[in-house]
Amino acid sequence: MTRARTRERREERQRQQRRQRQIILVAGLVVLAVVAAVGLILVNQPTEAVIPPESAERYTGIPQSQTEEGYPVLGNPDAPVQLTEYSSFDCPHCQEFHETVLPALIGRVRAGEVRFTFVPIFGTGGVTNGEGAARAAVCAAEQGGFWPYHDALFTWQAVYSNTAFGQNRLASGIENLGLNRADWEACLRSDLPDRVVLSATEASQQIENFSGTPMVLVNGVSVPTDLNSINAAIDQALASAAPASPEAETTAEATSQAEVTAEATAEATQAP
Repeated sequence: MTRARTRERREERQRQQRRQRQIILVAGLVVLAVVAAVGLILVNQPTEAVIPPESAERYTGIPQSQTEEGYPVLGNPDAPVQLTEYSSFDCPHCQEFHETVLPALIGRVRAGEVRFTFVPIFGTGGVTNGEGAARAAVCAAEQGGFWPYHDALFTWQAVYSNTAFGQNRLASGIENLGLNRADWEACLRSDLPDRVVLSATEASQQIENFSGTPMVLVNGVSVPTDLNSINAAIDQALASAAPASPEAETTAEATSQAEVTAEATAEATQAP
């Protein structure tokens, strides 16, 4: 009898332990299901992705194109001054350049003096997912939306920091611009954005003494990134490209004719 009761108590304890394990397992599964559901809701929840209102007017009427490598170009392709910026959306200094220097340069682009090329690299700053932002911008360019989208990316960087370039925000920005999200997502799945960003990275590595972003080149020559230095470099390039005035051409022609006459007189004097 004693052995039988002992065995029954042991079996009862084992049954209780099994029930407890089952309860714990079910509770764990319920918690996982709740976490997964919350995560799914958060993933699909729209994210605020405001497009700066001034972007609509900033680029209106300015020619837009792309280089052979796929870099976005703003302004007349035949402008006398070629200004190139190597920039990264994850770089705070690039965000500062965008806010303080670029608006003043847009006026010179609009006037036809400057052709502005944006070379999108990534990883020169500390903001998360700079590569994703660059790829997203490249695909926005395929629908003619690069420039306002690039404004938005820098704005989000300043406002949201490390959460600026979450996939939801990048996609919401495309919709807020009125672009086709399905086409944009198809572009992201293609090899186009990777090719453009890789080409940009390789191009930056070929620049002698490349020290980070932003880097600005005026007609292929690196210049300091403050507005005064850039404007001075543009003015110098414009002066070098300007044709000679009619008065200067007349003076040069008269000087040349005088030299010819002097040479002829000297030869005639020496002939006897």
